[in-house]
Amino acid sequence: MDQLSKNNLSDQIFHLIGNKIMHNDLKPGDTIYETQISKELGVSRSPVRDALRMLEQIWLVERTPKGSYQVTELSADRIQHLGETANIIYQFVFSKAAENVTPMDFAELEKMMNRVEASIEGNNFELYITNVTKMAHKVLKIAGNPMIERIATELMPTAERVQWASITSLPDQLKTVVSHLRKGYECIIRQKPEEAAQAFKDFCAAHIEVVIDSLNQSHKLRAAK
Repeated sequence: MDQLSKNNLSDQIFHLIGNKIMHNDLKPGDTIYETQISKELGVSRSPVRDALRMLEQIWLVERTPKGSYQVTELSADRIQHLGETANIIYQFVFSKAAENVTPMDFAELEKMMNRVEASIEGNNFELYITNVTKMAHKVLKIAGNPMIERIATELMPTAERVQWASITSLPDQLKTVVSHLRKGYECIIRQKPEEAAQAFKDFCAAHIEVVIDSLNQSHKLRAAK
């Protein structure tokens, strides 16, 4: 791991470990050792411990019975629970954004949507996830509910992890997935709340289906060995 600056050590370690988890450099079930990280980064164990607690709060790591931390498993149940939660939140958010959107938002939303699609055309999957997250933040702002925004923001790292898993599993299906997001964007700017909510539901379901299918295929391959 890279050496860090002395400012906001916990936040830096939080993002560093979080990115490794989201990109599967740290795999489900991997144990994370405070002493090893502190030694590699040249910091005390205190900011490492704080970072791990923050990661636990957003479900990227969990404590073991022995008190250490490990990367959470991406089980079918966990992914399904995320999908159900995201649907409850974002169907409301997309619907509310369609009610609240103003002409001043149109140009920024269009740029964001174009960037998402361009990242797919360029096979830049990391940029795709970054752009989808930026678009989610914008739609949350337009929806205008700070409590919902806070809950959704806490879910984003896990959502990015699931998106990354779906992309790396079956990248050829990504254009179909993004077509649902474009429909959601179009319904927002046309102020069609019900259609916008349905478009997000389709977008989320497509991502979740890809990951669960991939997990099932992996289980079958392991069972066949």
